[in-house]
Amino acid sequence: WIAPNTQLTALELLASSATDSNASLAGKLRQQLLDYDLAIPAAQRRFLMREYQRLIPGDGTFPTFVAEDLAARYLESASPRPGESVLKVSPLPAIWQFGSRQGRLLALHTTTNLLTRMQQAMASPELPRDVRLDLMLPGNEAEEALLSMPAGAMFPGWRVALNLKDKALFEAATRERVKAYIWIGILVVVVVTLLAGLALGLVRRQMALTQLRNDLVANVTHELKTPLSSMRLLVDTLLDSPRIEEQTAREYLGLIARENLRLSRLIDNFLTFSRIERNKYKFNFKPLSATALAESVVAAVGERFNVPGCHFESKIAPNLPDVVADADAMVTALLNLLDNAFKYSGENKQISFAVFVEKGAVRFSVEDNGVGLAPAEAKRVFKRFYQVQQHKIAAGGSGLGLSIVQFIVTAHSGTVHVESELERGSRFVIALPQASTS
Repeated sequence: WIAPNTQLTALELLASSATDSNASLAGKLRQQLLDYDLAIPAAQRRFLMREYQRLIPGDGTFPTFVAEDLAARYLESASPRPGESVLKVSPLPAIWQFGSRQGRLLALHTTTNLLTRMQQAMASPELPRDVRLDLMLPGNEAEEALLSMPAGAMFPGWRVALNLKDKALFEAATRERVKAYIWIGILVVVVVTLLAGLALGLVRRQMALTQLRNDLVANVTHELKTPLSSMRLLVDTLLDSPRIEEQTAREYLGLIARENLRLSRLIDNFLTFSRIERNKYKFNFKPLSATALAESVVAAVGERFNVPGCHFESKIAPNLPDVVADADAMVTALLNLLDNAFKYSGENKQISFAVFVEKGAVRFSVEDNGVGLAPAEAKRVFKRFYQVQQHKIAAGGSGLGLSIVQFIVTAHSGTVHVESELERGSRFVIALPQASTS
């Protein structure tokens, strides 16, 4: 690790002498500059990349430097981002821009790169040997083209032109005009479709993860605000009531305690996710009693589930074998499953927690009578940031809980799966291998 304030000094030392230790240091610095998980300011990263290439010219280039420099020059132009998904000329020379509909993401392309990609896309359909397709920039006229037409709504001003390779063939083409027009029409439709798919693919691939992260920030804000608002309301009520019955006060304090527990679990999930993302999550594996692990989980949810409209049942089989596990991590995984069961069940909640041995593995089962999952949702439910869309507003959530469950279970050499039907509830099962008796 090279501290940010010593990176430039390290570069100058590397340029002054070439030793094995310096080569190793150069490799570490290059790797650090290419690691975008590190919080290095964009201007500093760009400056160090430029200096690295200047001072150590024989050590290769940075594949992201051109994009970094282009983005910086675009931001310096102080031009607003577009609000529609169309290809436009940017304020920078020979640079084209394509924005998302919300204006939150922007793709920049050089004219050369854009023409190369589009010509490659147009080369996909098989054409007659005597004709070729050309892409015309806005403002360029295809005067000698046999046929030209707009490239599509997302490419205003661009045209696709059909040209004959041999001009003498024009008369022959005219004699078979009807046949050629049908051919051309089919080909142009294919090309325009390919161009549209190329443009959308370029943007969507870049937008997908960014959009998910933006949604996570909004969900985190909402999820943290809800228990905080509830606790503040209850505390204000207690403070503003000079004479309040002891039973009422105890009920309010119990609600505050439950909301505080909920807030703590939310924060634990966010911290766990952060450590997972940075590969900083450390497990402390050791032989544990599966019975003791299950009992600690039941105790943790006992108070929250002991409310009107919630029936909670636990079934822990006798004489369970030990498992090799991280106790805190497994409690977190099981509590996430139970919290989901509570969250996605209706007013009359029926939640069961069972632990038993089957096919040589210790299985932890969480079953509810909630909203359930469609088959397509069940396949994606363990992906990070994923939420069941039709219940998202009503139930809330960050979309991290089940991805954390899968990460923890996989680290324990176990498996987790879901059995569910819409409106008929869900059953999540974690299977862990038994501890070796040798």
